[in-house]
Amino acid sequence: MINLEITITTTAGETFSARPNTGTIMALEAHYKLESGITAIQQMNLGYFAWLAWEKRRHDGHTVPPFDKFRAQIEDMDFEVDTAPLPGKETPTG
Repeated sequence: MINLEITITTTAGETFSARPNTGTIMALEAHYKLESGITAIQQMNLGYFAWLAWEKRRHDGHTVPPFDKFRAQIEDMDFEVDTAPLPGKETPTG
C-alpha cells in the first residue's frame, strides 16, 4: 500500500497532518468513481489529496466544514508519498 502523509495549513494558521488508510483510499475511489485510488494518488491530483486529508480528519472525529469550505481554507499543502514496492513485490532486474 502507499505510505502517504498529507500536511495542511489553513488560512486560520492551523496545521495538521493526515495519514489516509486503506479505508480512506477506498472511500476516495467510491466518492470520485475511480478505478484505482492508488493510481489517482500517484498522479498527484491536489484535489484528491485535499479530499483524503479532509475525509481522514473527519473519520478521526474532528469537526470539519463541508469539503468546499475546507478546500477554500487551505493555505498550503505538503505531502510525502512512498510508493516503494512492498517487500517481496519488487520488480526483477536483469
